[in-house]
Amino acid sequence: MISLLILPDEFSLFQFDRDHRPSATWFDTLPWYTISKTTAEVSVLCPTDAAASVASEANKTERGWRCFQVDAQMDFGLVGILASIVDPLRDNKIPVFVVSTYDTDYILVKQDTLEKAMGVLNKEKEIVIKPGESVLLK
Repeated sequence: MISLLILPDEFSLFQFDRDHRPSATWFDTLPWYTISKTTAEVSVLCPTDAAASVASEANKTERGWRCFQVDAQMDFGLVGILASIVDPLRDNKIPVFVVSTYDTDYILVKQDTLEKAMGVLNKEKEIVIKPGESVLLK
């Protein structure tokens, strides 16, 4: 059984130049974030309601993401968990953005597809969706 938490927060994805150095105050003020740096860019995903300092410096912004959190610590030997979640969404033409951490996975869908995504995932026998807590409260 795969347990998903639907987080109540809206998230935004921000893109910066590759050489951008995020301010230390970001990390002190943001309650939840993930940051990626590649040879082409720096990307930051964080709650929209906490993102004012980040948004003002971004080259591009994509708002309106909602997040399903896999409610388990994921063992690296597990196979197919993410596919079990993403494949039904793909089959129903629901775009996703996925972030993985050491402990778990986060599957994000746009707010305007959230209701459809919840309906699709609720039909999957091995998936249970429960309400999650706001990341802004932590």
